[in-house]
Amino acid sequence: MARGSSTGKNKAACLAGAAALFWLLGPGEAATTGARRAPERAKLTVPAKSLTFFPYYFGRDRRIFDEEGVDLELIVIRPPLGVTALQAGELDYSAAASLGMRAALKGAPLRVLMFIQTRLSFSLVGQPGMTAQRISTVGVSGIGSLAHYAALAVMKKLGRGGPGDKAVYITTNTTAQSYAVLAGKAVDATILSPPYTSMATLAGYANLGDAFDVRDFQGGLTARVDHLQQKREQAKAVIRATLRSLDYIDRHEGEAVKYLQKEFALDPRVAADSYKIIKQTLNVDGDVEEPVLRSVIENMKKDAQVTADVPLERIADLSLLREVKAELGKK
Repeated sequence: MARGSSTGKNKAACLAGAAALFWLLGPGEAATTGARRAPERAKLTVPAKSLTFFPYYFGRDRRIFDEEGVDLELIVIRPPLGVTALQAGELDYSAAASLGMRAALKGAPLRVLMFIQTRLSFSLVGQPGMTAQRISTVGVSGIGSLAHYAALAVMKKLGRGGPGDKAVYITTNTTAQSYAVLAGKAVDATILSPPYTSMATLAGYANLGDAFDVRDFQGGLTARVDHLQQKREQAKAVIRATLRSLDYIDRHEGEAVKYLQKEFALDPRVAADSYKIIKQTLNVDGDVEEPVLRSVIENMKKDAQVTADVPLERIADLSLLREVKAELGKK
């Protein structure tokens, strides 16, 4: 009898200790202290290996996703093919929040789960000595793209873009190519995001203004409805790891800059300057205010010529994010 009582007390003590450790370290860190199952593979597509999706690369390489039980595979697929593959079940998640939302708007069974950027990280960069009034050609990655909207917003701040404005927007296909056409003097100005903004301005090109105050979604996390139903806990683990990665990047500038230098092959000055831009637009919280979400959806509806009412829950499901944040003690 004494032996059985002792065993029961030991078990109770172990359970109590495990619970205390969980709350002390948090779900991710507690998982690393004991035996764990092998991480479960999750396929995430990104439109390009760009600094917009830096938190996913950083979190994967720093093993934050592993700690949460996720073996994250990052797959670069040019849009809109990535969203098409996601709908077909060939992938588990997409980091292209805006593309996923536009597809959901048209009836695709997709939901955006969180946002890693809710402010645009684009800047308008011109030829050395360029002024706003002299701009006649502007490079953008695509007409109707976020880069195009950012260019229009910055031009408006500069007093341009009104009726009769003769500025011509030229499609370059990618931000890298936008930088190339600027360097090749094929345009007067172009819209860039990190690291190309820093590469250009540090080389002497003119920073004419930025769109950091423009609310829209450059990156996030999107999944199929059926995947969320079947893999709810995995989705929560991916969200949790992403939040941890965002938080770590925000609080550890030196380490983040070194990672940018190594993983993205950046000059030290470019990496440091790019980090400053990223920090201004990084959405560490993962969430977004409802009025901002509604406003962005309304703009998407206008672009897609959708006139019917579209409930927010058909586009976004932020309940898992908020559940994870509650578990982590985040408001």
